[in-house]
Amino acid sequence: MSSWSEAIGSRFYRLAKAASRMTNKNMIKAVIFDMDGVIVDSEPLQSLSWKKLFNERGIKPIYNNEGLIHEVGPTGDQSYLSIMEKHNLKKEELETIRKRRREIFEKIIREKLKPMAGFLDLIEALKKQKLKLAIASNRIGVHVNLMMETIGVKNYFEIIVCRNDNIKAKPSPDIFLETAKKLKVKPFECLVLEDSETGVTAAKKAKMKVIAIPNKYTKNNNFSKADKIVDNLSQISLELINSF
Repeated sequence: MSSWSEAIGSRFYRLAKAASRMTNKNMIKAVIFDMDGVIVDSEPLQSLSWKKLFNERGIKPIYNNEGLIHEVGPTGDQSYLSIMEKHNLKKEELETIRKRRREIFEKIIREKLKPMAGFLDLIEALKKQKLKLAIASNRIGVHVNLMMETIGVKNYFEIIVCRNDNIKAKPSPDIFLETAKKLKVKPFECLVLEDSETGVTAAKKAKMKVIAIPNKYTKNNNFSKADKIVDNLSQISLELINSF
């Protein structure tokens, strides 16, 4: 081989090696799942819990355009008070209603909750690739854990971070930043799977990549900030993840 050929070959090798290092540096190391609407189809079950509560009280439920009693997105007292005001319930009843609604909801979870189509295949594939998996949810921890135990996937996730008194709910990036910290990865090494504008906004504020998976309840949200939009979990391949 001539010295010219050797020089070209050596240069190609160095460039390929540098490209490999760059790819490894920017590689996605963790996939963070939202829960409601991504892992489980819990929105109709949540609405059903409100319906059962109102039936107990002889109140006719008021449904929104998505066919739900609650609005997808708002959490905690904000969600409860909005529903109570719409149904002419007094604020003083908040704790009583919260307690009873949660009891009903937890029973429904145990009886009816199922994973979203494509979810089980996806986490199996991600686990085989040695990717770190986590959940970052606006839900309270007791319900996240109950849901994961009900569908039998809790052991797949290294970290579960939920809304609590110390972490601001989405669209604040705090839940995602805390998740990355606990996973011991950088935010730019994380890929987030979200079904709502609120979640996408939070993920982008955290400087993470995000795939949006709109559903029938969130299809009218603004997903322009998402890095990629897919129709369902089955469209999320390892090739797609490695493209980030």
